[in-house]
Amino acid sequence: MYDCRPLGAHLALRIFVSMVVMVAVQTPTNAQVVTVGKGSYRTDLPLGDDGQPRRLMKAKPSVGDRFAQPVPTNDWCSSLVWPTVLDGQSDWVVTALWKSQSDELLATFGHGLPFVYFERKSERPAKIQFLKASIDRHQQPVEPIVFELRGVDGKHSQADGKFLLSVNAGKNVGVGSMARIQYDFDGDGETDRVERFSLMATDPVESSWETYSDQSHELDSNQSHGAKRDFKNGTVTLEFWKVFGEGQLQLDLESCKIELPIDEGTRFPSKRGSLEFRPQSAIVETAKEGPTAAKIFYRDRNSVGVTVNRTHYGLFAPGGATWLPAGSDVDELSSSLGGKSYFSIAVLPDNRPETIKWFQDRAFAFVRDTNIEYRYDARSSSVKTVFSITKETMEGQQTELPIALYRHQHLNLVDREPLTEFEFAGPRGNMKVLSGESFTTSTKFLGVLPSLPVPESSKAILGPMVEAYFEELSARERTFERDDTYWNGKEFGKISEVIQIATQIGKDKICEQLVKLLQRRLESWFDAADTERFFYYDKTWNTLIGYPDSYGSADTLNDHHFHYSYFIKAAATIAQYDPDWVRAENYGGMIDLLIRNCATGERGDPLFPWMRFFDPYAGHSWASGNAAFASGNNQESSSESMNFATALILYGEAIGDERIRDLGVYWHATEAEAIKHYWFDNDGEVFPTGFGAPCVGMVWGDGGTYGTWWTANPEEIHGINFLPLTGGSLYLARDPDYVKRNFESMLAANERFHNAGFEGDPLKPTAWQDITYEYLALADPADAARRYQVNGLETNSEFGETKAHTHQWIAALTWLGRYDASVQANWPTAVAFNKQGKRAYVVYNGGQNSQPVKFTDGVKFDVPVGLHCFWREN
Repeated sequence: MYDCRPLGAHLALRIFVSMVVMVAVQTPTNAQVVTVGKGSYRTDLPLGDDGQPRRLMKAKPSVGDRFAQPVPTNDWCSSLVWPTVLDGQSDWVVTALWKSQSDELLATFGHGLPFVYFERKSERPAKIQFLKASIDRHQQPVEPIVFELRGVDGKHSQADGKFLLSVNAGKNVGVGSMARIQYDFDGDGETDRVERFSLMATDPVESSWETYSDQSHELDSNQSHGAKRDFKNGTVTLEFWKVFGEGQLQLDLESCKIELPIDEGTRFPSKRGSLEFRPQSAIVETAKEGPTAAKIFYRDRNSVGVTVNRTHYGLFAPGGATWLPAGSDVDELSSSLGGKSYFSIAVLPDNRPETIKWFQDRAFAFVRDTNIEYRYDARSSSVKTVFSITKETMEGQQTELPIALYRHQHLNLVDREPLTEFEFAGPRGNMKVLSGESFTTSTKFLGVLPSLPVPESSKAILGPMVEAYFEELSARERTFERDDTYWNGKEFGKISEVIQIATQIGKDKICEQLVKLLQRRLESWFDAADTERFFYYDKTWNTLIGYPDSYGSADTLNDHHFHYSYFIKAAATIAQYDPDWVRAENYGGMIDLLIRNCATGERGDPLFPWMRFFDPYAGHSWASGNAAFASGNNQESSSESMNFATALILYGEAIGDERIRDLGVYWHATEAEAIKHYWFDNDGEVFPTGFGAPCVGMVWGDGGTYGTWWTANPEEIHGINFLPLTGGSLYLARDPDYVKRNFESMLAANERFHNAGFEGDPLKPTAWQDITYEYLALADPADAARRYQVNGLETNSEFGETKAHTHQWIAALTWLGRYDASVQANWPTAVAFNKQGKRAYVVYNGGQNSQPVKFTDGVKFDVPVGLHCFWREN
């Protein structure tokens, strides 16, 4: 895991104000079913089949009296409603409220704001106490587990030390650890060489023991030093410690291996010396904080510059006020604020006097509102997003604000003129500071399709595969294997893909029956009288929950956009064949509720908060409902979030609703750019030096981790951000060289696991072969086809995949060539491919009449209804 602190969210200071905790058990209202067209949802929650209450969020939202909108969840700031009081929220800024008797404190902060703006009601001075500076655990061990071997003799092999530690962090999230080996070659008590290895992130799975080894984590050349020498009565020490995170780390001592760099390959324990393990425990506790607090580096009447734990801050009181005491090293500062009620604190990019003066000039332009507006420009196939701030100037003449932009924003700025020289090390790469009140970005939309086209040469092969899938499906005792919203949703996803294939190869009868199968199952979900599966509207949390639920979708409101993406995609598929089914008076109203629950684009929606899952400033979605983690909120499967965006585009197109379509285009274009930088770091500018992997499995509020919630298997860490592979996944192919690098890194990680004695094959994936080979096909379809023939045909498909779709996907890319990210169209369901000097233009027209489509390279087509491929010489 890499760890950075977002601006404004984790200031290293403490303001003493008591917090009011509001927790209560929700009681159901009188039984009620709300009819929506032919569908319905419940507003009471019946008991489960076992007679026990169903899972449900137990707490009530903690919001202030002034907060009158639907409760926001699944956001970067959602922990404020558990239990800190949320008093106000705009598009990327919030105001938190603390009360203690008659005292009241409001703090306004948000994405990209170096400032936190404070307003208070109190007769007492404002008092700020600083946290003690933390020990830099990246640089030195803190309360480590220590292995030590003395009396070592032998010729040095000139290799680095080797080790394998079996580690478990239990259910603790966001835990990182390190190991280093120290050598005293001649036994004189002085350290001659240090080898420190890169950070290890652990997953929050209680039963999962993970491998931390020299092969899986690189030697840190910046922190390793000292010449290699032969051993003569030497001492070797291996230290393992926790760098960050809460809770305990455990080692399975019987599985730990340490190998000395001696020609004979001596291992601990060794006949050459005695092994001493101390302390007598295999548990690493939370490290303690270090010594004192803040150092003053600047004073100018009402302004103070302080350094806390190597981070610089500016404290700004109103004109005429002072901060006391006047010393240089302080534990706290206080001010009467000159009888006024406001002050501000800013994190600073450095401690130069000219820097704090620049921020001092802007310290009292308080943010009151933030707003984004987006527009899909079909002609240029781009999304223009305007970010605007409304402010109130409390005092002074300077009205411009410092706004720190994430990488996906500043690289796509329409006007770079307002950028300053200032930069911050943010949680997802460097943030550049702009001075102003608004800015505009323009991001390319890369296009989606309902399906890749089937090559003529594959139709004879795909026919029997589609028939075999349909026969197997029809022969089951239970047609659908799963009942909860996520896994049943994945079944909707794979059936939708097979329907597209069946249409293209002329299997009309199978297509018709599969469409009816989707309709019947969705109708059962949309019938609130059926307590086996139904949707329930929780008016306390303003959300629509599907039961049976899974993965915290009910009790912590997680992942709705993942789950419901498959429902909406299925509805888009049905709309191709039976447009009446999705009319509002039939089942379209229920689909609209699913969309609004996750991302209503209408401000003032009475049922749902605006853009619940999508964070317009971060540029991507968040998955956790309550964000109740030390590392903030998180999202694992960025690709399933993109599946939601794709579903919106296809559904909006199918029903002729540009509002839904354009919301999907905005989401797809913006998150594709965020994924490129924050999950994959395509250009190598985001992940910290020594991270050691080309991707993360999860993005957190304060960084990212190479892991998942359920496994340390590399194939699934990589693959969870690929699946489901659909016609909306071509954004993954914009950089073929990166695709190969990602795939090869996955194989290398498998090899490290294999050599360490864990499951895994150094030459091929052993899980999700179809997913990983479909991903490889985006860069090298011939290699993917060869590998799949050898290693994939006889293996089980990933649950959301079928043999027919995997074959069709790889065959289509073999025929079409590579996706061409340099060419877009003025039509959302149109993309281009490039193969050996020829360009393939694939267009889907879901309307009822021919559609003129123009690509940005100037090529035009009059496209008939349906999916079509046109070839032209470059």
